Amino acid sequence: MIGMLVHGSLVLVLAATNDATIAPTPPRAAIATAGEELREVLAATPDRERGAQLFSICRTCHGPRGEGNASGWPPEIAGQHPRVIARELVDFRAGLRWYDPMERIAGRHVLHTTQDIADVAAYVGSLVPSQETSTGSGRWVARGADLYARHCRSCHGAQGEGSDLQFVPRVGGQQFEYLLRQLNDSVSGQRPNMQPTHRQLLGSLAADDLAGIADYMSRLGRSGRPPDASAARSTAADDGNLSRAASAPAIPGLRPAPVPAARE
Repeated sequence: MIGMLVHGSLVLVLAATNDATIAPTPPRAAIATAGEELREVLAATPDRERGAQLFSICRTCHGPRGEGNASGWPPEIAGQHPRVIARELVDFRAGLRWYDPMERIAGRHVLHTTQDIADVAAYVGSLVPSQETSTGSGRWVARGADLYARHCRSCHGAQGEGSDLQFVPRVGGQQFEYLLRQLNDSVSGQRPNMQPTHRQLLGSLAADDLAGIADYMSRLGRSGRPPDASAARSTAADDGNLSRAASAPAIPGLRPAPVPAARE
């Protein structure tokens, strides 16, 4: 099946097969522009106080503390590495990453300069991550633990902590729905800035595998204790009909799913 996707000034033809979608190659000019702007951002001296003022633009969607919400459209950004935030903003600005609200915010009519990006990225990185982000159902978390240990841990870290220096995002404790959407977007070609190695790996996995990886990452805690994939396998549910909040397996090193308050 051949489909035409019109996105901003880019017109991309995506050829989909039963196995995978061919991801578009970002235009070289956009890559060059993003690279130059990112270098300018990293060379700037960030002003967190000014970044806090600029964050007022972000808090409407991402929340007053950068916690995002369970829908997964606005992710948690609190405590994300500043260099990661800076790169993603630059990519949205250059059309290398797609989501209309963020493209507008990152555009020059809101964040006018690379100094603006440096300031808000520094402030976001200084925020304390939430302990109450959403998790998945728990059904595929054991599979996700195994896949994460084999394919993701070496870059994203044992606790999903990522690396500021290496531009590797913190994924531990992120909103489940956001993580799952990003994995699927990478497979379908909706994340042009995703590394080809990610697309190749994720494109070879089943939907249940992706759900498991997203669920596992959403549960990774911030205690510094390494996760235990074997414990995840031994405690995962077989029937998949578990309550998301109360029945997810207890895995050492992972943050348990938050239990919602009872309705009166």
